[in-house]
Amino acid sequence: MPLELLQHCTFTGPALPEPFVRFELEKELTKAKLIPKNTGSEGKELQEAWTVYRRKLRELVARGGALRVRNHIITPLLTLLRYDRIESAGEVATREGLESGGELLVNASGDKLRVWCVDFETDLDAPAKRGSAYRYSHLRIAQRVLLASGERFGLLTNGVELRLIISDPARPDSQVTIAIDPYHCYVKGR
Repeated sequence: MPLELLQHCTFTGPALPEPFVRFELEKELTKAKLIPKNTGSEGKELQEAWTVYRRKLRELVARGGALRVRNHIITPLLTLLRYDRIESAGEVATREGLESGGELLVNASGDKLRVWCVDFETDLDAPAKRGSAYRYSHLRIAQRVLLASGERFGLLTNGVELRLIISDPARPDSQVTIAIDPYHCYVKGR
């Protein structure tokens, strides 16, 4: 992968070890045709879509609740991730009881991706409620819900970072944390 892209990402857990990310990931993504073309008309459409997304990021530089974070981080990604709409997921029964199932990104063929949005700059690793234990952090809740629902991937964001959670029932979960830096969008003119 180009080093410029990797500087905004942190990979944790066994699913994506550093040597694989540095030397093999781009080949695997290319082989699976998951890297979009960045030339010609397809490249122009992709650049236009990212320009719109960067504009949305620049607008989220202050405070905001979970809905504002969703509207500026997740909603503009729908088209880029090939989803059509966002649906409420309701609560999911986990080993800790009923917990927030977040929302589902859904496309016409029925594919779904679970997402959780929290208030701007909320610590994703700290307990979600005052006086709660670490196991009640937004991250741990998302991991338990993914495991209970048999889903392998989910997104969690606080408007400052976007985490791809990779759930694995046989080993520790992995994450790709993408730093969201609206200032970068201003400086680079992106």
